[in-house]
Amino acid sequence: MFQLLISRYGSRLRDFWYEAQKKAKKTARDRGLQGWNDVVIWRDFKPIYIPEDIWPHYLEHVTSELFT
Repeated sequence: MFQLLISRYGSRLRDFWYEAQKKAKKTARDRGLQGWNDVVIWRDFKPIYIPEDIWPHYLEHVTSELFT
């Protein structure tokens, strides 16, 4: 039962961050920025529901060796 909860909520959290990243990319692309798929470009397009102090940490995580 516990593993099922971890699996379910883990995927929801992953989906939450994926949607936040997707919105930042879309905003950068809609503004006509070159390289809109690059983290450096969409860093300034934080979704409004993500706190200011959390977004930079998420971006560091995404650009870490775990994702390269």
